[in-house]
Amino acid sequence: MSLFSLSLSLEQLVSDNGWAEIPEEFVTREGKLAIIREGRWFLPCETRSGWVNIERFGSPILKWLMTKFMIHSAQVNSSVHTVSCIDVVYAQLKCRDFFKKAAVCIDPQLLRPALIEQMEIMLKRLKSQRKLWDAYRPIRWYIWCTENYPELGFCESYALELDALRIPGGPKGFAVRSLDPEQGPLHPHLEVSLITNALRTDTGKKFEHYQQRAAVALANTYGRNSGNFIALREEDVYDEMNDPQDPVWMIKLPRLKKGFRSARSDFIVEPLDKETHQYVQELITANQKFESSVDVNDAYMPCARPLFRLLTPNHMRLQAGDYESAFHMYTASFGKLLHDFAERMDLISPLTKERMILTARRFRYTVGTTYAAMGASRRELAYRLDHSDVQHVQVYYDVLDVLKYALDKAAVLDYARYVHLFCGSEATRQDMDAANDNIIATDAHSQAGDVEVIGACGLHALCHKYPPFSCYLCPKFRPYKSAIHELLLDALVRMHNERPESQALGVHRVDVILAIGQVVKMCQEAVA
Repeated sequence: MSLFSLSLSLEQLVSDNGWAEIPEEFVTREGKLAIIREGRWFLPCETRSGWVNIERFGSPILKWLMTKFMIHSAQVNSSVHTVSCIDVVYAQLKCRDFFKKAAVCIDPQLLRPALIEQMEIMLKRLKSQRKLWDAYRPIRWYIWCTENYPELGFCESYALELDALRIPGGPKGFAVRSLDPEQGPLHPHLEVSLITNALRTDTGKKFEHYQQRAAVALANTYGRNSGNFIALREEDVYDEMNDPQDPVWMIKLPRLKKGFRSARSDFIVEPLDKETHQYVQELITANQKFESSVDVNDAYMPCARPLFRLLTPNHMRLQAGDYESAFHMYTASFGKLLHDFAERMDLISPLTKERMILTARRFRYTVGTTYAAMGASRRELAYRLDHSDVQHVQVYYDVLDVLKYALDKAAVLDYARYVHLFCGSEATRQDMDAANDNIIATDAHSQAGDVEVIGACGLHALCHKYPPFSCYLCPKFRPYKSAIHELLLDALVRMHNERPESQALGVHRVDVILAIGQVVKMCQEAVA
């Protein structure tokens, strides 16, 4: 292999020990071809770009070892796991320009003490940072090299010391336990309501707008990882009853967990609610104007039709001969759809007063905490989130005691400037509208059953919603400048805190509370 031809001593060691030569291509565990081009390996990863730059490891010995390790891991574990491991090993051992300085090292006897010293520096640094879990993969790499190629500068006694270290697990679930307002679960009332309302009011017609709405709706409904969603194809959405008059829409969600060679090796079938299906179907319709084929040596090769597609084929997959998945995007692109939706719809979190951070992981945390609060069993929640065992969902039950989403009037009025759930007209005087429009009255706040007018309605037909509560979410509503809105707000906040699990208004109660808060602020500013 030309990549290592400069090191005669290494070639001699390979020959003397009878080690297999490094091939220019091999088949990964997923059954796909990995190839080398210009000193870079192209691994066919499903969820991210899979090219591996071997040149950055400097020493011919280290480049040879990393390539051997990559081939082994890609054939035994998976391509994406392999790329992650190699990236972590490089990131943790590159300090002090280690790999750059090692470029001239062709003697295993000189490499041995340098590697041990670099490993010790890494361990000391990670211990001081309290991030010792980041040392796990470099340690496993060193042990693997020692077990297979000790002649290339690896110490067996030091490998035993590393193997005896107790490496803690990573801080999984920390964002959930701490209820981090930027990385933890989204607030089910103050933030999820804004996201739902943004989906319903978004009228964007660009192709990326259809992608964004479908991505947000699916992430908010199912809480899966980005890798699950980017593996979706148009064919995975189907009518189970095959009845155009009364369809029952289902979606086959690809699985990514251990034991599967590919995300599309196994599926979990879930029902698709009407609203989510609307956004998904709009995206499928928008996809129809694009062809799914690539030109290979003047011949057109058909490709799969992904739900979330690239406009141009992925050149990394084309180079590796993976034509079927040429139009599937990576997880980073799916994450960008969520980010761009929040930016385009100007979603401001009432909690942080900053742009809302939308990620697939945050939606996953939100779905997990929501189902735990609803009383779902651990086994059911693990199934819904596609976890391999119930241990991983325990964190959602650990935070139940602190998940008390109470509201108070002062907070609602403060949040009112960031929410946009009220879509009616400006508050007006009663005598201006009463003569021409329908009067809307309520006795919801009164103990004696007195009726008070809250505003006027511009709808010249029978309302089939839930007045007067639904009025605050209706564009036909003209609120009056009156204290009645504040009294109604007090009553609904009290009702919510007494029975937060009940939503018996016919519309989402918190949405109404936030919309009334906007009207109260509007009336206060008008008086001022």
